[in-house]
Amino acid sequence: MFVQRLFFTTVYLFTIIFGLKSQNTLGTLRNDPGTYDGYTLFGSVGGFKHYLIDNCGSVVKDWTSNFPPGLAAYLDADGSLYRSCRILNQSMSMGGLGGRIERYDWSGNLLWFYRISGPDSTSHHDFHVLPNGNILVLVVYLRPISSLVPWGRNPSLTADTMIFSESVLELRPIGQNSAQIVWRWNALDHTIQDFDSTKTRYGQVADHPEKMNINYIGSSNNRDWMHINSIDYREDLDQIVLSFRHTNEIWVIDHSTTTQEASGSSGGRYGKGGDILYRWGNPSVYNRGTVADQKLFGAHDAHWVASGNPGAGNFLIFNNGDLTGTSSVLEWQSPADAQGFYPGLLPNEQFGPDSILWSYTNNSTLFYANRLSSAQRLPNGNTLICSGPNGYFLEVDTNGQIFWEYRNPATGTGILTQGQVVNLGINSVFAINRYSPNDSAFIGRTLIAGAPVELNPDQSNCQLTTNLDYYQPTAVKIYPNPAGTFFQLDEIPEGNLVQIFNLQGQLIQQVETKGNNNQIDCSTWPAGIYLISIQNGIQTLKIVKE
Repeated sequence: MFVQRLFFTTVYLFTIIFGLKSQNTLGTLRNDPGTYDGYTLFGSVGGFKHYLIDNCGSVVKDWTSNFPPGLAAYLDADGSLYRSCRILNQSMSMGGLGGRIERYDWSGNLLWFYRISGPDSTSHHDFHVLPNGNILVLVVYLRPISSLVPWGRNPSLTADTMIFSESVLELRPIGQNSAQIVWRWNALDHTIQDFDSTKTRYGQVADHPEKMNINYIGSSNNRDWMHINSIDYREDLDQIVLSFRHTNEIWVIDHSTTTQEASGSSGGRYGKGGDILYRWGNPSVYNRGTVADQKLFGAHDAHWVASGNPGAGNFLIFNNGDLTGTSSVLEWQSPADAQGFYPGLLPNEQFGPDSILWSYTNNSTLFYANRLSSAQRLPNGNTLICSGPNGYFLEVDTNGQIFWEYRNPATGTGILTQGQVVNLGINSVFAINRYSPNDSAFIGRTLIAGAPVELNPDQSNCQLTTNLDYYQPTAVKIYPNPAGTFFQLDEIPEGNLVQIFNLQGQLIQQVETKGNNNQIDCSTWPAGIYLISIQNGIQTLKIVKE
């Protein structure tokens, strides 16, 4: 029996070491050592449910709404789910249409909702829950182009008679279905034009990089000329970053302003009111560059890398590559100082930096995404990526090695079956987020892995190949993990043989358990990932040595 156990353990080890994977078309396609352990939240663009899955694709929690996404969703620190919803609105038809924000508790009960949808306005795409519980929401307003002519808008730029005005609202939730607007910022309050000297806001566009050229036409020549698709907030600087798909750039603005200050060019922590503190991606928008200087193409999910993660404070974005045909993830260093002030520009100088710190791309047709999509830096330094139109998720390290892959099995018309061919667009996902097992959302909650999302699942690439007469999982505890000089193995019966292997399959240490509490000295091990095989009917574990 011991030989049989060792055989199956060896098969398992080498399956992991050499990255073998099943021929799955759905769910988890790969889950290799080095993957960041956690729980991934996602929902299909056309579906009504959001799933929280482990790295093997097993559902540990889900939430169901009466509305499809519109589009973002996030777990809050208390375990509640915030999600945007899509409400039909013919007069405000646009990509990323929203109209409603919902909050559910951990058990799936609807705690609060608020409708932002009418004949001339709607929420859309993304939102951000602030530390104080208020919510920053992207909202567009429909305005006649004629109302912009006094500001120097050229009415002949488009045949459309209407235009969208992009805004950010800060909502304070009240009761179960109400909210108070406590702060507002409007993009059209910060425009410049060099078209008509007889109109207001006239000036040289290149002399005012803190303003938006009201006559710039980017990748869209209709009413949806700016198309903000993401919002993020940095608490220590009290700044907001926005991604503009159709002008191919990001903006950073000051949130410390009052609403009145946000409509002007003075006031707030940085003294510039609601003007642009920093922008990057397409300097031709402010007449300080050409197409050759453009770095962003239809990008999504602009944000700061979270504090505590490698690259904290850097900008990270999914660069869709609409005109280039190649998608990528880009990371670049913020030029702001420790207080959040951005350096002033010399005449004709562009906002920097000129180069990026890190990028990732691959030639797979599953990776290219002309819309949607996201990227997230994880605590282990890897980056979690969502190729939105394909419902394809992957985790890569800084060298571009793929450690985890997943294909969304949920569509707007039902759940797909393992092995089924997935047609482009039916399982689209706006963005995904992974949460650490130690996240405050999970405190006091038991996360039990249920069935995968897909029908007729195959999780063999995430399970130990076993004979059930000896494989009997128990609640073995291993801590601290990552380990420094030692780690503890608890809840193991006396007399079990524990073997430790490195990722080359070499046995580096073995001990026999002497009771419930077992301290393993790992002070001489090189830093890396190790596999711990508990031979007598328990399980195989993973430990990271720092």
